[in-house]
Amino acid sequence: MQIAPEQGQLLGIIVKIAKAKRCLEIGRFTGLSTLCMAKGLPEDGKVIAVDNSDEFLSLANKFWDQANVSDKIESVIGNGVEVMQSYIDRQFSFDLIFIDADKNNYSNYYELSLCLLPSNGIIIIDNMLWGGNVADPSNNDNQTETIRSLNTKIQKDERVDFSLLPISDGLSFIRKK
Repeated sequence: MQIAPEQGQLLGIIVKIAKAKRCLEIGRFTGLSTLCMAKGLPEDGKVIAVDNSDEFLSLANKFWDQANVSDKIESVIGNGVEVMQSYIDRQFSFDLIFIDADKNNYSNYYELSLCLLPSNGIIIIDNMLWGGNVADPSNNDNQTETIRSLNTKIQKDERVDFSLLPISDGLSFIRKK
């Protein structure tokens, strides 16, 4: 469930290139991706990391402190869909959204992300190759079908530009038009 080092490095670079100031992460886990994004932020930048559990939060806090990025991170415990909807309701916006949470809600996270981003905002979604399972037509389990369907949906979505990067388990790189 942990992102690969090369994915973290790429996240940090994208945050810098995009000059992102406000990032949202859905699925914090141990906080490595949060840390990588925070390191790419300017001094006044912020990452809001949402997870439905605080199980690994103390571990995340330890490494955020060691990297001197804790002041750029806000951790929120809650259901990703509900938290994202609350941000829409309160008219929040983000420059970049990273999704790496429960796969069955990926399509919901994608649609909510489009509501939270301005034009040229970026969505990055992890696990979009799903161990190669999405390319195997005989694999029809629920998570594989969900990811396969989302890949097709994004590819056809006129609201975005899209590239599937074969880094680790696959990153969808999406720019809102």
